Amino acid sequence: MQNKVWQTMEKYHMCAQGCHIVVGVSGGADSIALLHLLNGFAGELGWSITAVHVHHGLRGEEADGDSAFVQNICHNWGIPCKVYYFDVAKEAIARGLGTEEAGRLLRYEAFERERQGGLIAVAHNKNDQSETILMRLCRGAGVSGLTGIRPVRDSIIRPLLFCSRKEIEQYCQEKGLSYCEDSTNRENIYTRNRIRNQVLPLLEEIYPKAMEHIAQTAEIMAEEEEFLQEQARSLFIKTLKKSQEDEIVLDAECLKGMHRVMRKRVLAMAFEALEGKKDIGSVHYKLLANLLGQISGKSLHLPNNIIAELSYGSFILKKEREKIKDFFYLLPLNGEIFVPEAKLFVGTYLCTEKRTQKSQDSCTKVFDYDKIGCALFCRTRQNGDRLAIKNGRKKLKDFLIDKKIPREQRDSMPLIATEDDVLWVVNQRVSAAYQPDENTKNFLIVQIRRFIEE
Repeated sequence: MQNKVWQTMEKYHMCAQGCHIVVGVSGGADSIALLHLLNGFAGELGWSITAVHVHHGLRGEEADGDSAFVQNICHNWGIPCKVYYFDVAKEAIARGLGTEEAGRLLRYEAFERERQGGLIAVAHNKNDQSETILMRLCRGAGVSGLTGIRPVRDSIIRPLLFCSRKEIEQYCQEKGLSYCEDSTNRENIYTRNRIRNQVLPLLEEIYPKAMEHIAQTAEIMAEEEEFLQEQARSLFIKTLKKSQEDEIVLDAECLKGMHRVMRKRVLAMAFEALEGKKDIGSVHYKLLANLLGQISGKSLHLPNNIIAELSYGSFILKKEREKIKDFFYLLPLNGEIFVPEAKLFVGTYLCTEKRTQKSQDSCTKVFDYDKIGCALFCRTRQNGDRLAIKNGRKKLKDFLIDKKIPREQRDSMPLIATEDDVLWVVNQRVSAAYQPDENTKNFLIVQIRRFIEE
Protein backbone atom coordinates (compact mmCIF):
# COMPACT_ATOMS: atom_id res chain seq x y z
CA MET A 1 0.00 0.00 0.00
CA GLN A 2 2.91 2.32 0.64
CA ASN A 3 3.94 2.01 -3.03
CA LYS A 4 0.36 2.59 -4.19
CA VAL A 5 0.09 5.79 -2.16
CA TRP A 6 3.47 7.03 -3.38
CA GLN A 7 2.50 6.34 -7.02
CA THR A 8 -0.80 8.18 -6.53
CA MET A 9 1.00 11.22 -5.14
CA GLU A 10 3.47 11.22 -8.02
CA LYS A 11 0.81 10.69 -10.71
CA TYR A 12 -1.30 13.63 -9.53
CA HIS A 13 1.68 15.84 -8.53
CA MET A 14 0.28 16.22 -5.04
CA CYS A 15 3.21 17.54 -3.01
CA ALA A 16 6.31 19.45 -4.01
CA GLN A 17 9.52 19.11 -2.05
CA GLY A 18 9.58 21.20 1.13
CA CYS A 19 5.78 21.53 1.25
CA HIS A 20 3.77 22.16 4.41
CA ILE A 21 0.93 19.63 4.83
CA VAL A 22 -2.01 19.86 7.22
CA VAL A 23 -3.34 16.35 7.84
CA GLY A 24 -6.92 15.91 9.02
CA VAL A 25 -6.78 13.25 11.75
CA SER A 26 -9.99 11.92 13.29
CA GLY A 27 -8.26 8.99 14.97
CA GLY A 28 -9.85 6.36 12.70
CA ALA A 29 -7.86 3.80 10.71
CA ASP A 30 -7.87 5.88 7.50
CA SER A 31 -6.49 9.08 9.01
CA ILE A 32 -3.96 7.29 11.23
CA ALA A 33 -2.63 5.36 8.22
CA LEU A 34 -2.44 8.59 6.21
CA LEU A 35 -0.55 10.41 8.96
CA HIS A 36 1.87 7.48 9.34
CA LEU A 37 2.53 7.28 5.58
CA LEU A 38 3.07 11.01 5.08
CA ASN A 39 5.29 11.24 8.14
CA GLY A 40 7.36 8.41 6.69
CA PHE A 41 7.81 10.28 3.39
CA ALA A 42 8.40 13.66 5.04
CA GLY A 43 12.06 13.27 6.01
CA GLU A 44 13.28 12.49 2.50
CA LEU A 45 11.18 15.21 0.84
CA GLY A 46 11.52 17.94 3.43
CA TRP A 47 7.81 18.16 4.19
CA SER A 48 6.60 19.77 7.40
CA ILE A 49 3.47 18.17 8.82
CA THR A 50 0.82 19.44 11.22
CA ALA A 51 -2.01 17.21 12.41
CA VAL A 52 -5.41 18.83 12.96
CA HIS A 53 -8.11 17.10 14.98
CA VAL A 54 -11.65 18.47 15.21
CA HIS A 55 -13.78 17.69 18.26
CA HIS A 56 -17.42 18.03 17.15
CA GLY A 57 -18.95 18.07 20.62
CA LEU A 58 -21.42 15.33 19.62
CA ARG A 59 -20.27 12.01 21.12
CA GLY A 60 -19.44 12.90 24.71
CA GLU A 61 -16.72 10.82 26.37
CA GLU A 62 -16.07 8.83 23.19
CA ALA A 63 -15.13 12.03 21.34
CA ASP A 64 -12.98 13.14 24.28
CA GLY A 65 -11.15 9.81 24.08
CA ASP A 66 -10.56 10.22 20.32
CA SER A 67 -9.10 13.67 20.90
CA ALA A 68 -6.76 12.45 23.64
CA PHE A 69 -5.71 9.48 21.49
CA VAL A 70 -4.77 11.71 18.52
CA GLN A 71 -2.81 14.11 20.72
CA ASN A 72 -0.93 11.23 22.33
CA ILE A 73 0.02 9.53 19.06
CA CYS A 74 1.19 12.84 17.55
CA HIS A 75 3.31 13.44 20.66
CA ASN A 76 4.88 9.99 20.29
CA TRP A 77 5.62 10.56 16.60
CA GLY A 78 6.92 14.10 17.10
CA ILE A 79 4.21 15.71 14.97
CA PRO A 80 2.67 19.08 15.95
CA CYS A 81 -1.04 18.67 16.67
CA LYS A 82 -3.79 21.30 16.82
CA VAL A 83 -7.18 20.44 18.31
CA TYR A 84 -10.30 22.47 17.50
CA TYR A 85 -13.45 22.22 19.61
CA PHE A 86 -16.83 23.04 18.03
CA ASP A 87 -20.44 22.73 19.13
CA VAL A 88 -21.54 21.31 15.79
CA ALA A 89 -25.19 20.89 16.79
CA LYS A 90 -25.41 24.58 17.72
CA GLU A 91 -23.54 25.66 14.58
CA ALA A 92 -25.83 23.51 12.41
CA ILE A 93 -28.89 25.36 13.74
CA ALA A 94 -27.19 28.76 13.31
CA ARG A 95 -26.21 27.97 9.71
CA GLY A 96 -29.44 26.22 8.79
CA LEU A 97 -27.64 22.96 7.95
CA GLY A 98 -27.71 19.32 8.96
CA THR A 99 -25.14 18.22 11.54
CA GLU A 100 -23.13 16.22 8.98
CA GLU A 101 -22.79 19.16 6.59
CA ALA A 102 -22.06 21.62 9.40
CA GLY A 103 -19.38 19.29 10.77
CA ARG A 104 -17.75 18.99 7.34
CA LEU A 105 -17.66 22.76 6.86
CA LEU A 106 -16.20 23.34 10.31
CA ARG A 107 -13.50 20.73 9.74
CA TYR A 108 -12.35 22.37 6.53
CA GLU A 109 -12.46 25.80 8.14
CA ALA A 110 -10.11 24.49 10.82
CA PHE A 111 -7.80 22.89 8.23
CA GLU A 112 -7.71 26.14 6.28
CA ARG A 113 -6.68 28.14 9.35
CA GLU A 114 -3.59 25.94 9.76
CA ARG A 115 -2.74 25.56 6.07
CA GLN A 116 -0.62 28.73 5.77
CA GLY A 117 -0.19 28.40 2.01
CA GLY A 118 0.42 24.66 2.13
CA LEU A 119 -1.80 21.65 1.44
CA ILE A 120 -4.62 19.86 3.24
CA ALA A 121 -4.43 16.06 3.20
CA VAL A 122 -7.59 14.08 4.00
CA ALA A 123 -8.09 10.33 4.17
CA HIS A 124 -10.87 9.57 1.67
CA ASN A 125 -10.45 6.08 0.24
CA LYS A 126 -11.89 3.82 -2.46
CA ASN A 127 -14.87 2.86 -0.29
CA ASP A 128 -15.73 6.53 0.25
CA GLN A 129 -15.52 7.00 -3.51
CA SER A 130 -17.98 4.17 -4.17
CA GLU A 131 -20.40 5.42 -1.53
CA THR A 132 -20.30 8.93 -2.97
CA ILE A 133 -20.93 7.81 -6.56
CA LEU A 134 -23.85 5.56 -5.53
CA MET A 135 -25.43 8.42 -3.57
CA ARG A 136 -25.05 10.84 -6.50
CA LEU A 137 -26.32 8.27 -8.99
CA CYS A 138 -29.46 7.79 -6.91
CA ARG A 139 -29.97 11.56 -6.82
CA GLY A 140 -29.70 11.87 -10.61
CA ALA A 141 -26.17 13.23 -11.13
CA GLY A 142 -24.70 14.03 -14.55
CA VAL A 143 -21.21 13.32 -15.85
CA SER A 144 -19.51 15.83 -13.53
CA GLY A 145 -21.25 14.35 -10.48
CA LEU A 146 -20.21 10.82 -11.41
CA THR A 147 -16.53 11.79 -11.44
CA GLY A 148 -16.85 11.35 -7.69
CA ILE A 149 -14.20 12.55 -5.27
CA ARG A 150 -11.13 13.87 -7.09
CA PRO A 151 -7.55 13.10 -5.95
CA VAL A 152 -6.66 16.80 -6.01
CA ARG A 153 -9.01 19.76 -5.67
CA ASP A 154 -7.55 23.20 -5.10
CA SER A 155 -5.32 22.81 -2.01
CA ILE A 156 -6.87 19.49 -0.91
CA ILE A 157 -5.11 16.18 -1.64
CA ARG A 158 -6.34 12.61 -1.11
CA PRO A 159 -3.39 10.19 -1.22
CA LEU A 160 -5.48 7.16 -0.07
CA LEU A 161 -8.23 7.53 -2.68
CA PHE A 162 -7.24 4.37 -4.59
CA CYS A 163 -6.81 2.22 -1.49
CA SER A 164 -9.69 0.19 -0.07
CA ARG A 165 -10.67 0.30 3.57
CA LYS A 166 -9.61 -3.34 3.85
CA GLU A 167 -6.10 -2.48 2.58
CA ILE A 168 -5.87 0.42 5.02
CA GLU A 169 -6.86 -1.71 8.02
CA GLN A 170 -4.39 -4.38 6.93
CA TYR A 171 -1.64 -1.72 6.73
CA CYS A 172 -2.44 -0.60 10.27
CA GLN A 173 -2.27 -4.19 11.48
CA GLU A 174 1.08 -4.81 9.75
CA LYS A 175 2.59 -1.62 11.17
CA GLY A 176 1.12 -2.14 14.64
CA LEU A 177 -0.94 1.04 14.45
CA SER A 178 -3.86 1.35 16.83
CA TYR A 179 -6.83 3.52 15.94
CA CYS A 180 -10.25 4.58 17.20
CA GLU A 181 -13.62 3.20 16.14
CA ASP A 182 -16.41 5.76 15.75
CA SER A 183 -19.53 4.03 17.08
CA THR A 184 -21.81 6.25 14.93
CA ASN A 185 -20.38 4.60 11.78
CA ARG A 186 -22.39 1.50 12.68
CA GLU A 187 -25.66 3.42 13.04
CA ASN A 188 -27.79 3.15 9.91
CA ILE A 189 -29.73 6.34 10.55
CA TYR A 190 -27.52 8.20 8.05
CA THR A 191 -27.78 7.62 4.28
CA ARG A 192 -24.04 7.12 3.81
CA ASN A 193 -23.89 4.58 6.64
CA ARG A 194 -26.74 2.54 5.11
CA ILE A 195 -24.93 2.46 1.76
CA ARG A 196 -21.65 1.59 3.51
CA ASN A 197 -23.07 -1.11 5.81
CA GLN A 198 -25.90 -2.56 3.72
CA VAL A 199 -25.81 -1.65 0.01
CA LEU A 200 -22.10 -2.02 -0.83
CA PRO A 201 -21.67 -5.40 0.93
CA LEU A 202 -24.72 -6.71 -0.98
CA LEU A 203 -23.34 -5.41 -4.29
CA GLU A 204 -20.02 -7.12 -3.64
CA GLU A 205 -21.83 -10.39 -2.98
CA ILE A 206 -23.35 -10.10 -6.46
CA TYR A 207 -20.32 -8.52 -8.17
CA PRO A 208 -17.13 -9.25 -6.18
CA LYS A 209 -15.30 -6.37 -7.89
CA ALA A 210 -18.17 -3.89 -7.69
CA MET A 211 -16.22 -1.30 -5.69
CA GLU A 212 -13.21 -1.58 -8.01
CA HIS A 213 -15.40 -1.07 -11.08
CA ILE A 214 -17.25 1.88 -9.55
CA ALA A 215 -13.88 3.56 -8.94
CA GLN A 216 -12.89 2.83 -12.58
CA THR A 217 -16.11 4.44 -13.75
CA ALA A 218 -15.24 7.56 -11.78
CA GLU A 219 -11.88 7.78 -13.57
CA ILE A 220 -13.51 7.32 -16.99
CA MET A 221 -16.07 9.99 -16.18
CA ALA A 222 -13.31 12.34 -14.98
CA GLU A 223 -11.49 12.04 -18.33
CA GLU A 224 -14.68 12.66 -20.29
CA GLU A 225 -15.63 15.57 -18.06
CA GLU A 226 -12.26 17.18 -18.65
CA PHE A 227 -12.68 16.86 -22.44
CA LEU A 228 -16.26 18.19 -22.43
CA GLN A 229 -15.26 21.15 -20.27
CA GLU A 230 -12.45 22.02 -22.68
CA GLN A 231 -14.94 22.02 -25.57
CA ALA A 232 -17.42 24.07 -23.57
CA ARG A 233 -14.73 26.61 -22.65
CA SER A 234 -13.95 27.15 -26.35
CA LEU A 235 -17.65 27.60 -27.13
CA PHE A 236 -18.07 29.98 -24.20
CA ILE A 237 -15.26 32.21 -25.48
CA LYS A 238 -16.70 32.11 -29.00
CA THR A 239 -20.20 32.99 -27.75
CA LEU A 240 -19.21 35.66 -25.21
CA LYS A 241 -20.03 39.22 -26.30
CA LYS A 242 -19.44 41.06 -23.03
CA SER A 243 -18.35 40.13 -19.52
CA GLN A 244 -18.73 42.36 -16.47
CA GLU A 245 -18.81 41.70 -12.74
CA ASP A 246 -22.60 41.49 -12.65
CA GLU A 247 -23.49 40.79 -16.28
CA ILE A 248 -22.61 38.21 -18.93
CA VAL A 249 -23.81 38.79 -22.50
CA LEU A 250 -23.80 35.83 -24.91
CA ASP A 251 -24.65 35.59 -28.60
CA ALA A 252 -28.20 34.20 -28.74
CA GLU A 253 -27.83 32.63 -32.19
CA CYS A 254 -24.66 30.80 -31.16
CA LEU A 255 -26.47 29.41 -28.13
CA LYS A 256 -29.42 28.29 -30.24
CA GLY A 257 -27.10 26.42 -32.59
CA MET A 258 -25.43 24.39 -29.86
CA HIS A 259 -26.31 20.88 -28.81
CA ARG A 260 -28.27 21.14 -25.57
CA VAL A 261 -25.51 19.35 -23.66
CA MET A 262 -22.90 21.95 -24.61
CA ARG A 263 -25.36 24.83 -24.23
CA LYS A 264 -26.01 23.78 -20.63
CA ARG A 265 -22.28 23.76 -19.92
CA VAL A 266 -21.75 27.17 -21.54
CA LEU A 267 -24.59 28.63 -19.46
CA ALA A 268 -23.15 26.99 -16.34
CA MET A 269 -19.86 28.79 -17.03
CA ALA A 270 -21.76 32.07 -17.28
CA PHE A 271 -23.43 31.37 -13.92
CA GLU A 272 -20.02 30.59 -12.39
CA ALA A 273 -18.69 33.92 -13.67
CA LEU A 274 -21.59 35.62 -11.87
CA GLU A 275 -20.99 33.49 -8.75
CA GLY A 276 -24.57 32.29 -9.04
CA LYS A 277 -24.40 28.64 -10.08
CA LYS A 278 -25.70 27.31 -6.76
CA ASP A 279 -29.36 26.21 -6.85
CA ILE A 280 -29.48 26.26 -10.68
CA GLY A 281 -30.86 22.86 -11.70
CA SER A 282 -32.16 20.98 -14.73
CA VAL A 283 -35.54 22.72 -14.62
CA HIS A 284 -33.84 26.12 -14.93
CA TYR A 285 -31.75 25.05 -17.94
CA LYS A 286 -34.95 23.87 -19.65
CA LEU A 287 -36.58 27.24 -18.96
CA LEU A 288 -33.52 29.01 -20.39
CA ALA A 289 -33.72 26.88 -23.55
CA ASN A 290 -37.38 27.88 -23.91
CA LEU A 291 -36.46 31.55 -23.42
CA LEU A 292 -34.05 31.34 -26.35
CA GLY A 293 -37.01 30.60 -28.62
CA GLN A 294 -39.00 33.63 -27.46
CA ILE A 295 -39.18 37.14 -28.92
CA SER A 296 -36.80 39.90 -27.87
CA GLY A 297 -37.62 41.48 -24.53
CA LYS A 298 -38.69 38.32 -22.73
CA SER A 299 -37.01 37.62 -19.41
CA LEU A 300 -36.79 35.00 -16.69
CA HIS A 301 -36.05 35.32 -12.96
CA LEU A 302 -33.68 32.67 -11.60
CA PRO A 303 -32.27 31.78 -8.16
CA ASN A 304 -29.49 33.91 -6.66
CA ASN A 305 -31.07 37.16 -7.94
CA ILE A 306 -30.11 36.40 -11.53
CA ILE A 307 -32.23 37.58 -14.47
CA ALA A 308 -31.98 36.02 -17.93
CA GLU A 309 -33.14 38.18 -20.82
CA LEU A 310 -33.31 37.86 -24.59
CA SER A 311 -32.56 41.26 -26.09
CA TYR A 312 -31.90 41.99 -29.77
CA GLY A 313 -29.78 38.94 -30.53
CA SER A 314 -28.10 38.89 -27.11
CA PHE A 315 -28.75 36.45 -24.29
CA ILE A 316 -28.10 38.36 -21.09
CA LEU A 317 -27.50 36.89 -17.63
CA LYS A 318 -27.14 39.47 -14.90
CA LYS A 319 -27.29 39.93 -11.18
CA GLU A 320 -30.41 41.88 -10.35
CA ARG A 321 -29.42 45.39 -9.38
CA GLU A 322 -31.35 47.49 -6.94
CA LYS A 323 -33.98 49.21 -9.06
CA ILE A 324 -33.33 52.91 -9.56
CA LYS A 325 -36.26 54.96 -8.31
CA ASP A 326 -37.87 57.57 -10.50
CA PHE A 327 -36.31 61.01 -10.06
CA PHE A 328 -37.49 64.52 -10.92
CA TYR A 329 -35.10 67.43 -10.27
CA LEU A 330 -35.73 71.08 -11.14
CA LEU A 331 -32.72 72.55 -12.97
CA PRO A 332 -31.67 76.00 -11.74
CA LEU A 333 -30.78 78.55 -14.40
CA ASN A 334 -27.06 79.32 -14.38
CA GLY A 335 -26.26 76.65 -11.81
CA GLU A 336 -25.41 73.00 -11.28
CA ILE A 337 -27.06 70.20 -9.31
CA PHE A 338 -26.11 66.61 -8.50
CA VAL A 339 -28.48 63.79 -9.49
CA PRO A 340 -27.46 60.90 -7.17
CA GLU A 341 -29.66 58.25 -8.83
CA ALA A 342 -27.86 58.77 -12.15
CA LYS A 343 -24.51 59.80 -10.60
CA LEU A 344 -24.43 62.93 -12.75
CA PHE A 345 -23.84 66.65 -12.30
CA VAL A 346 -26.18 68.71 -14.49
CA GLY A 347 -25.41 72.38 -15.15
CA THR A 348 -27.31 75.01 -17.17
CA TYR A 349 -25.82 78.26 -18.47
CA LEU A 350 -27.59 81.06 -20.33
CA CYS A 351 -25.61 83.13 -22.80
CA THR A 352 -26.02 85.19 -25.97
CA GLU A 353 -23.62 83.20 -28.12
CA LYS A 354 -23.32 79.52 -28.91
CA ARG A 355 -20.44 77.79 -27.19
CA THR A 356 -19.70 74.26 -26.02
CA GLN A 357 -17.14 72.74 -23.71
CA LYS A 358 -15.72 69.30 -24.40
CA SER A 359 -13.97 66.99 -21.98
CA GLN A 360 -13.56 63.28 -21.39
CA ASP A 361 -15.96 63.32 -18.44
CA SER A 362 -18.65 65.68 -19.70
CA CYS A 363 -21.12 66.18 -22.52
CA THR A 364 -22.64 69.49 -23.64
CA LYS A 365 -25.72 70.33 -25.74
CA VAL A 366 -27.00 73.76 -26.80
CA PHE A 367 -30.68 74.76 -27.13
CA ASP A 368 -32.68 77.83 -28.07
CA TYR A 369 -33.77 79.12 -24.67
CA ASP A 370 -36.67 81.20 -26.00
CA LYS A 371 -38.25 78.13 -27.66
CA ILE A 372 -38.42 76.34 -24.31
CA GLY A 373 -40.32 78.98 -22.39
CA CYS A 374 -40.75 77.03 -19.14
CA ALA A 375 -38.87 75.26 -16.35
CA LEU A 376 -36.51 72.39 -17.13
CA PHE A 377 -35.96 69.18 -15.20
CA CYS A 378 -33.58 66.25 -15.09
CA ARG A 379 -35.93 63.31 -14.72
CA THR A 380 -36.83 59.78 -15.72
CA ARG A 381 -39.40 59.05 -18.41
CA GLN A 382 -43.15 59.43 -17.94
CA ASN A 383 -46.17 58.08 -19.75
CA GLY A 384 -46.83 60.10 -22.90
CA ASP A 385 -43.29 61.45 -23.32
CA ARG A 386 -42.49 62.33 -26.93
CA LEU A 387 -39.40 63.38 -28.80
CA ALA A 388 -39.36 65.74 -31.79
CA ILE A 389 -37.51 64.33 -34.79
CA LYS A 390 -37.07 65.72 -38.30
CA ASN A 391 -40.24 64.11 -39.64
CA GLY A 392 -42.50 64.91 -36.70
CA ARG A 393 -42.86 63.66 -33.14
CA LYS A 394 -42.29 60.14 -31.87
CA LYS A 395 -43.23 58.38 -28.65
CA LEU A 396 -40.16 58.13 -26.45
CA LYS A 397 -40.95 54.45 -25.79
CA ASP A 398 -40.90 53.68 -29.53
CA PHE A 399 -37.67 55.64 -29.99
CA LEU A 400 -35.91 53.64 -27.23
CA ILE A 401 -37.17 50.33 -28.66
CA ASP A 402 -35.93 51.31 -32.13
CA LYS A 403 -32.54 52.15 -30.61
CA LYS A 404 -32.52 48.68 -29.01
CA ILE A 405 -32.14 50.04 -25.49
CA PRO A 406 -32.74 47.13 -23.04
CA ARG A 407 -35.97 47.48 -21.12
CA GLU A 408 -34.45 47.83 -17.65
CA GLN A 409 -32.26 50.71 -18.86
CA ARG A 410 -35.18 52.68 -20.29
CA ASP A 411 -36.75 53.42 -16.90
CA SER A 412 -33.51 54.74 -15.40
CA MET A 413 -32.21 56.81 -18.34
CA PRO A 414 -31.77 60.49 -17.41
CA LEU A 415 -33.72 62.97 -19.54
CA ILE A 416 -33.47 66.75 -19.85
CA ALA A 417 -37.11 67.73 -20.28
CA THR A 418 -39.99 70.00 -19.45
CA GLU A 419 -42.88 68.50 -17.54
CA ASP A 420 -44.28 66.97 -20.75
CA ASP A 421 -41.68 67.29 -23.50
CA VAL A 422 -38.20 65.79 -23.94
CA LEU A 423 -35.27 67.99 -25.01
CA TRP A 424 -32.45 65.49 -24.62
CA VAL A 425 -32.26 61.75 -24.11
CA VAL A 426 -28.84 61.77 -22.48
CA ASN A 427 -26.21 59.85 -24.45
CA GLN A 428 -28.74 59.25 -27.25
CA ARG A 429 -30.47 62.13 -29.02
CA VAL A 430 -31.67 65.75 -28.71
CA SER A 431 -35.05 67.07 -29.75
CA ALA A 432 -35.30 68.75 -33.15
CA ALA A 433 -37.81 71.27 -31.75
CA TYR A 434 -35.39 73.26 -29.60
CA GLN A 435 -32.31 73.55 -31.82
CA PRO A 436 -30.71 76.96 -32.25
CA ASP A 437 -31.09 78.64 -35.65
CA GLU A 438 -30.22 81.98 -37.29
CA ASN A 439 -32.89 83.74 -35.19
CA THR A 440 -31.70 82.47 -31.82
CA LYS A 441 -30.88 85.23 -29.35
CA ASN A 442 -30.51 83.32 -26.08
CA PHE A 443 -28.60 80.06 -25.96
CA LEU A 444 -29.11 77.55 -23.16
CA ILE A 445 -26.08 75.38 -22.59
CA VAL A 446 -26.71 72.13 -20.73
CA GLN A 447 -23.61 70.33 -19.50
CA ILE A 448 -23.60 66.88 -17.92
CA ARG A 449 -20.61 65.65 -15.96
CA ARG A 450 -20.11 62.12 -14.70
CA PHE A 451 -19.56 61.68 -10.98
CA ILE A 452 -16.15 60.03 -10.58
CA GLU A 453 -15.76 57.99 -7.38
CA GLU A 454 -12.32 58.18 -5.86
